[in-house]
Amino acid sequence: MFNVSKLFLFNYLIYCIMKKILLAALIIFIASHASFSQNKDALKEAFSDAEYYILFEDYNEALSLYLNIYKNGIDNAYIKHRIGECYLQLPGQKHKSIPYLEEACNDLSKSIKEGSFKETKAPYRTLFYLACAYQTNNQLDKAIETFEKFIELVSTQKNYNIDYVDKQIQSCNAAKELISKPLTVTEVNIGNLINNKFSNIRPAVSSDEKSMVYISKLKFYDAILYSKKVGEHWIAPVNISPDLQSDGDYYTCFLSANGKTLVLYRHDNFNSDIYISRSEGDKWSVPEKLNKNVNSKFHETFASLSNDGKTIYFVSNRKGGFGGTDIYKCVFDEKIKDWGEAINLGSEINTPFNEETPVISEDGKTLYFSSQGHYNMGGFDIFLTQNIEKNIWSKPVNIGYPINSTDDDLFYYPIGDGKNAYISKYDENGFGQEDIIKLEISTTANR
Repeated sequence: MFNVSKLFLFNYLIYCIMKKILLAALIIFIASHASFSQNKDALKEAFSDAEYYILFEDYNEALSLYLNIYKNGIDNAYIKHRIGECYLQLPGQKHKSIPYLEEACNDLSKSIKEGSFKETKAPYRTLFYLACAYQTNNQLDKAIETFEKFIELVSTQKNYNIDYVDKQIQSCNAAKELISKPLTVTEVNIGNLINNKFSNIRPAVSSDEKSMVYISKLKFYDAILYSKKVGEHWIAPVNISPDLQSDGDYYTCFLSANGKTLVLYRHDNFNSDIYISRSEGDKWSVPEKLNKNVNSKFHETFASLSNDGKTIYFVSNRKGGFGGTDIYKCVFDEKIKDWGEAINLGSEINTPFNEETPVISEDGKTLYFSSQGHYNMGGFDIFLTQNIEKNIWSKPVNIGYPINSTDDDLFYYPIGDGKNAYISKYDENGFGQEDIIKLEISTTANR
């Protein structure tokens, strides 16, 4: 006969074991849920920080956060759009944007909530970014096809500049022709005393190539560095930001022939103006803001001087121009001992798009500048034009490939007769994100 007490004991034992198993499972569930919630909160905070960095165009910091979010399982179209956007802004890494943007374009939406952690779709402009990514990586046929898809997608909307997109399609076709007729150019990296692991940009060099001032984008601010050449080599630079009282808000534009006068622009979130500093022995003077003929209530973003110092060429988006930013000049007025009235260089130079970085040759006959207009390969290209008389200029000529690329080519600093120049660019065998490079040009654009 079966013992009832033994049956009860057996059932009770089973009950205790199951209770412990269920309790352990509950504890694990609660712990994992809490961990998940904490992880989600951390990802939301990282997302918020990344959106902040994007707002201030700090793409390096934003990218590392978006990638961390993506690796932790948030792999929707919005995050991929942001990762692609960041890569597209980083020298030497733009090709990495393509797979992320391609995937993001599979889930586009006309209306999205920017900055929301809950947003999963990508905005329409992602398709434009993808076209630009193809373009900068010389996948020109794919770029044209994607630009055309973008135009079709947004054709009924008013908040897109279709003229600029059309211009990029034209640029892709121009790129094919210019790439087929390359210049003979030797690129010389000027070495690791000047180039470090950061971006080193905007080199302004005296005509005798004995002095150079440039920007090094350090971790916490943009430093202005000054170097001299001894023999054939540039020596270790000196940080002159303290002399200039710069907190990272001044940027180099131009250095005079004798290396004694430095033209800068100062930028804040609301305005930018042109300043001049002068070498006083081993120090540089606190920059002096130029008068109201040069500086307006709008943005002035670049300026350079003629060899005699009597004419200043500068960029402004003031009213009355032909496009976004135009190139102007002022002549020094000996009567008032200051800069005279601003003169727009005219529609031969300035287009409905943006012009930038004008530098006049040492003999005053050739003006080099960058433009989104004219016959270009994509983004900004470098052009040259000849001064015919007074304010009459020849039709600008694209300086050619490989000086120009399908990416933005903005800062070009010619030396002497233009057979040598300094630029900054990503160098796969270099030292940082962007290095300062000397160009030795054997063949030139058809002038």
